[in-house]
Amino acid sequence: MALNAKLSVVPADNLFDFFRERVDDAARARGAPVSQDTVYYLSNLLAEQGHRDDEEPTTLVELRARASQAEFAEALTCWRRLGDHALVQLGFFRDHLRMRRISPDYYADMGRGAYGTAARMLRDPEGGLGEVFGEMSARFDDCTQVIAEVRDEARENNATDIVRLYEEWLATGSPRVAERLRQLGVVPARFSPCVGAG
Repeated sequence: MALNAKLSVVPADNLFDFFRERVDDAARARGAPVSQDTVYYLSNLLAEQGHRDDEEPTTLVELRARASQAEFAEALTCWRRLGDHALVQLGFFRDHLRMRRISPDYYADMGRGAYGTAARMLRDPEGGLGEVFGEMSARFDDCTQVIAEVRDEARENNATDIVRLYEEWLATGSPRVAERLRQLGVVPARFSPCVGAG
């Protein structure tokens, strides 16, 4: 079973398959130029989030400090967790960050940098996880948009969600959000006050 963004239960054989199908569809729908290895990584990341209950630093600064001071294996784990944390926060909880007045650019820069560092640590001419981290660093914005698309698809299309999407579009002008609104039958438009009326 998998939990959607409104915490209702969605039946699925396993979390990885549930998310892989949705990540793959979202990447194709967005035309996101990410490899199948990255699709698998993102699917696994989302599946892992459904099982996480361990206590780890919750701020990007704490994760970065730990990564900077650790030996190779622990440092690699911390850089990966930092990238993963930033990616999930931006993909699933961007509105929450905005309400807390935290810049999405800060999270994007930290996540992009963390994956870039992990890629350099694992630089391997044969490819592998280092190549995936390198792609995630270079295409961090695409990856967050894919996760946001998965989030949006999992949500119920009720009036509250439509209003939330419209408010997000007003704040960001995101083409992804505009397209989602159109799919829900809402044409996004900005209204200006009437001048001289009356």
